[in-house]
Amino acid sequence: MFIITPFVIYFIAEELHVSGIIAVVCARLMQNSESASSRFVYPRQFHTGEVLINLLNELLNNFVFVILGVLIIRVIRDDIINQDAGFNWIGIGIILYLINIIIRYLFGRGYKMGNRGSWIFSLGGVRGAITLALVFTVANSVTATQFRNIILIEALVVILSMVVPTIVFPFILKHDISEKETIQRMNSLKQAMVEEGLKAVQNIYLPDRVRESVCYDLRDQRSNNSLKDFWQQWFRFSKSPEFSAEERELEQRALRWAFKAERDYLDMVSQRENMREYVFQLYNDVLLSESILIDPDSKLS
Repeated sequence: MFIITPFVIYFIAEELHVSGIIAVVCARLMQNSESASSRFVYPRQFHTGEVLINLLNELLNNFVFVILGVLIIRVIRDDIINQDAGFNWIGIGIILYLINIIIRYLFGRGYKMGNRGSWIFSLGGVRGAITLALVFTVANSVTATQFRNIILIEALVVILSMVVPTIVFPFILKHDISEKETIQRMNSLKQAMVEEGLKAVQNIYLPDRVRESVCYDLRDQRSNNSLKDFWQQWFRFSKSPEFSAEERELEQRALRWAFKAERDYLDMVSQRENMREYVFQLYNDVLLSESILIDPDSKLS
């Protein structure tokens, strides 16, 4: 039901002779407002929905550019640029992009974002996905040549919305650390976080094979277990009897104790790091790991 809802809304809107695409966008805005006020009623369902939405967004957003690329290649293949279309579409595309920037800038000033904030709002974001979808709604109302011109104009707007901010933003935005440096910091922080978890496990009593299993799982958080370690662990546990109920409970308690130590460490670091995004991400990973551990429906619990 969750996945097919936008399709149902689209077809109902089209039957009522209104824009199905705009109806779906409005429905999504309403769904966001509803979710924000009821996200803790059924947290498992909300989290599953968020994961599903993010996955579909990644797939569909990339698919839009695949479609756009295929259409542009077809237009070029048919020599529309040189024969039928001319170069008027370039001027029209630039004018539409400038109008879009002006309207968004005025909207930002109306909402008191300030001059700099309004420029960031007007230039930021790739635009054209919804417009591209709207283009296909008029495909049967225009000639083939006009439709191809519209595709070219739309493609230019999309490209400009990606190229212009790439050039302009370095001059108006504060410089952040590079992606490479972010990955290095995150890996360093993850290493220290896991060490805190391992120290916490070493300070409590555990049977040897339970301790070994717990330490293996904790080291796996930072991808420190080699393929050799994996096979050794697999052979060891395949030959030995399964954990008893008491041992399984001890393992779960030890892992939860280690995860708590890791979260405490991240809380401490976040105060120094000013809660940077990668600290949130690691904290979220630890919470998800603990959620998997205590999930009564999980086959791994």
